[in-house]
Amino acid sequence: MKNRLRTILFLLTLLLPLAQTHAQSQAEMNREAASSFQKADAQLNKVYAQVMTKLDEEGQAKLKAAQRAWLAFRDAQAELEADSMRGGTGATALRSESATATTLKRTESLKEFLKELNTR
Repeated sequence: MKNRLRTILFLLTLLLPLAQTHAQSQAEMNREAASSFQKADAQLNKVYAQVMTKLDEEGQAKLKAAQRAWLAFRDAQAELEADSMRGGTGATALRSESATATTLKRTESLKEFLKELNTR
């Protein structure tokens, strides 16, 4: 019985550091979510610039208007999703995660549009 208990305690001491490596504070989760959003936003801006080069002046003006409207939607949607934790420390991460997801979808949409432009 004592040997079994010692073995269990020994195994627990080996596993404890592993459990701590995955623990995160809310501040760390917020930073990680913000970093993911920044990467997604940078990719969006890259694809957006590629699309702009394929459009004439009138098309560029329409894309700018669409992008401005989309940005307002993205930000409003992120605020809505973060509202489920209104006043909580997790709201910041939720806002960033929502903005990231919406941005990734928009990037894919612009990539598809770019493919269409390239086939014209």
